[in-house]
Amino acid sequence: MLTAHEMMGHWQRHRAVVEDILARIGDEHVDFKPWDGAMRLGELALHLAGWNHAFVQLAKTGVRPPVPKADGMTLPEIRAAIADLTDRTKSVYASLTDDDLEREHVFPESGFRATGRTILMMMFEHEIHHKGQLMLYARMVGVRELPFFVRPPARPAGRS
Repeated sequence: MLTAHEMMGHWQRHRAVVEDILARIGDEHVDFKPWDGAMRLGELALHLAGWNHAFVQLAKTGVRPPVPKADGMTLPEIRAAIADLTDRTKSVYASLTDDDLEREHVFPESGFRATGRTILMMMFEHEIHHKGQLMLYARMVGVRELPFFVRPPARPAGRS
């Protein structure tokens, strides 16, 4: 079974790609929506980062913080908010213990019960799901070159 530290490493390899995708999208596309009723591009990006921070907080404390909204934000502001949320998420993630992973919590809105480990797996799946949508949005607004879907793991020191 993966430790919290190993799980965090996998998540960070995906989050780095999210930030890379957003860096390739022109600021003018913040309100792009591919269909009526879809999330706007900026809203989707902040939703991804905000909810993932909420998942990690729930796994740590049993309390889900409010998720920020992108209303009226520019894409540079959203990128900055995501960088901040990423740092905050890393900090909470790094503090998780084995007990946190095994403790059961309840999602307040639905009554769904899950261990911290299950919540982190849901968070990871949420990241991948919305990152895929973000890649599609990027293609639709004209981004030609997209990064690979995940960053390779860091090589151990002394290996090439």
